[in-house]
Formats: sequence, C-alpha cells, structure tokens
Amino acid sequence: MKVVVLVVARRVFLAFVAAFLLSSCSAGQAESAMTESDAYDRVEAYVRRAATALPADARLEQAAPPSSDNCKGEPADRVIVNSTYFVRGLADEDRHFDSMLRWWEAHDFELLDDLRPERHYVWVRNRSDGFRMSLRDNEKGELLLGAQSPCLTAGR
Repeated sequence: MKVVVLVVARRVFLAFVAAFLLSSCSAGQAESAMTESDAYDRVEAYVRRAATALPADARLEQAAPPSSDNCKGEPADRVIVNSTYFVRGLADEDRHFDSMLRWWEAHDFELLDDLRPERHYVWVRNRSDGFRMSLRDNEKGELLLGAQSPCLTAGR
C-alpha cells in the first residue's frame, strides 16, 4: 500500500514539475524577444491604459523616473523595468481598487495578492506577457499605480 502511495505521489510531483518548467519556458521565450526599451514602453502604456479605469478627475504624477533594477537571484545582466505614479485627485477608497481589479480582469491580468482590508494593496500579473501591476497606498494615504516588467536581458 505504501509503495502505491509513493508511486502516485511521485507521479503527481513530476507532473507538477513538468508543468512548471513548461510554463517557465514559454514565459522565458516571450520575454527573450523583448528589449529593455520595449519594456520601458510597455510599463508606461500599461499604467496609462489602466488609469482609464479610475474616475475622470484622477491625475497621474510620476513618483520616480522609470528605472531598471537587477533581478533578484539572477545574473547581473538581467533587469526588471519599473514605473510608478501617484494617483492624485482621489481618496484612498476600496471602490477605486475594485474598479482597477475589474479593468485588470477584463485585460487578461490575474490576481496575485489583495491585502485588503488590512491594507490597500492589490497586485496582478498579465497572463500573456508576465508584466505585473499594483495599486497601493502609502503611509500618507496617497495612492500609487505601478507596472513592472518580467526579468529580461539588460540593454537589448
């Protein structure tokens, strides 16, 4: 009996590993064709497009210049491109997070994390290209909308 359970458990584990490796390969192939410049363009486009889900009186103000940072646990030539904007003209309310989640779901994003009600923080990933986005508040109650590329080769 124990042998059968071990064999089944091993098969399930191997199937999981195979599925993970296949999904990693397909994401890696998609990102390998993307240049760092393309990623800068795409994070900016995602932020601009997602902001259309917010009320008309919302204004974006750059929180920091777009940047690329080294990928954690990756070779030095691998980077993630980031862009973050303050969302001005809106109160820090759940309804804005709900609106953004509906927009993301309609545009092929999957929910990675939602820390509400303890904190206003929602994080999603695009199913087709691996780009991630977030809407969050800070300690001052300001809203921030951000986008981040998957890990890619720097300078291409």
